[in-house]
Amino acid sequence: MSLCYTARSDRGLRRSNNQDSFLVRLAPNPREWLDRGHICVVADGMGAHLAGEVASRLATETIVKSYLARVEESPGQALELAVYDAHDAIRAKSWEEAFKEMGTTCDALALTPQGLFVAHVGDSRVYRLRGNTFDQLTFDHSLVWEMCVFTNSPFDHPPSHIPKNQITRSLGPTEKLRVDLAGPMPIEVGDTYLACSDGLSGQVTDQEIGQILTIFPPDVAAETLVNLANLRGGPDNITMVIAQTTENEEASQAVENEMQVPGWHWGILAGAVVSGVATAASFWGFFGDQYNLEITFLFFMMAVIAGIVFFVLAQKTLFSSSPFVQSSMDSGQAPYRTWEISPSAEFSDALAKMLQELFQAIHGQHRVVSTQIAQRFEAEAVASYKQGNCAAAIRNYAQAINSLMREIKPEGT
Repeated sequence: MSLCYTARSDRGLRRSNNQDSFLVRLAPNPREWLDRGHICVVADGMGAHLAGEVASRLATETIVKSYLARVEESPGQALELAVYDAHDAIRAKSWEEAFKEMGTTCDALALTPQGLFVAHVGDSRVYRLRGNTFDQLTFDHSLVWEMCVFTNSPFDHPPSHIPKNQITRSLGPTEKLRVDLAGPMPIEVGDTYLACSDGLSGQVTDQEIGQILTIFPPDVAAETLVNLANLRGGPDNITMVIAQTTENEEASQAVENEMQVPGWHWGILAGAVVSGVATAASFWGFFGDQYNLEITFLFFMMAVIAGIVFFVLAQKTLFSSSPFVQSSMDSGQAPYRTWEISPSAEFSDALAKMLQELFQAIHGQHRVVSTQIAQRFEAEAVASYKQGNCAAAIRNYAQAINSLMREIKPEGT
């Protein structure tokens, strides 16, 4: 299975620096896909000066490195332990005065042949779009969500008096940490996964995110989501990884070839069988009583060695889909929230209003900005809306906004 992805990080409009980090590592070959799969990590750092930036970068780099190095553990176990390794690394770094009490959230996704594994700490989020079904796969480690559980309130309607930005778990600040681990969850071709910091989810609603992911490919979806978050104030850094699973015949054939046991492996197995038969024969005395013990021991050791060699060579091919390498973990309580997504007139209206406000701001500030492309998209959006095609209207309004934002705010600033 192949992965089409885009990653984007933006400082926002009110922060002087970007304390978010992301890291994506795709399996470079079929062998590594079978062993570890693909891994994506998003982290939202916190701390004075550059401490948050250091914490988030240390988290993403440590998690990927540790996950790939933990070859003896199953993918789920390796991912969870890698997050704990990042926690330890951040705590060790925080002994330095400049990085005291720094911390970060973390979302780590491993897409493997066994399924999807998600390791999660904090209030960054992981979503999955499958068809028209949009799921939140992570629990917000925030005071708001914890109080919702305590008061048995729905997550969509939390108590209004609870501070929204107070998180209850993060890597670094506290000695003890509990990582949420979900998986393996089945992966289907066409799935779209989004890992993002709360700079996105705090400004763009879940339903709006789902509609954008439904309408656009990952690269355009990422640009659109960043622009929407910024046009609603951009109070925080905005970071996301959007990954979409695709079927690649060439890659699938390469994996299938990797799964095949080479002929000489079977020769080793045949040697083990012959040695085992010879051992049995010598045991019954077919080779004469005088050499029975020595020959029996010799053939027995040959059978054992050949069997071990065959198993070691074949365990990642012949046995790669066997229960020996499957995780016994379940997916926990995920998904925590689910929506059925369809392009809506309400969202189209919101984008139309946002576009008009953007035009007015450009004219009011007397900026020299070319608006011809945006106006053309707007005209197409209006026509689509009149025809009742909300998906096309949303697509064109969003493209109009994107064309203007490319000139007003350079990427990543």
